[in-house]
Amino acid sequence: MSEEKENLACDSETAKNEFDRFIDSMDLDLDTADMDVEDLTAFNKQKNRILRAIERGSLVINEDGEACYTPQHSRSKYKDEIVFHERTGASLMAMDGKKKGHDVAKTYAVLADMCRVHPNVFAGLVGTDVKVCEALFALLMD
Repeated sequence: MSEEKENLACDSETAKNEFDRFIDSMDLDLDTADMDVEDLTAFNKQKNRILRAIERGSLVINEDGEACYTPQHSRSKYKDEIVFHERTGASLMAMDGKKKGHDVAKTYAVLADMCRVHPNVFAGLVGTDVKVCEALFALLMD
């Protein structure tokens, strides 16, 4: 455990501050007082995943308050930084061309529009890489 802490890019307090800056910059309403138990559990899981990525240095919040994630898993097919911009109406419209019941394709279409990459980028991510991206997506879609 101490070896893992030595390899961290920042401490937990800095990670929390960066997470809060991201939330403020993206104008996300994440008041936990309004969440039921199920929503709170899901939110905490996403938040913890994002905080760990910030602590490890694979996720940074840029000067514009956008999340910038660099895939780390050796089997992930995409290795360049992925910038999560604020969603737009066009981001949501990216779902329109997908068939009913193709929920993952719809999710990756929206993610691709927000990140200005091809949807296959997310299909080629493995393990923690895809989980961090999906956690960011869940927050940005709230």
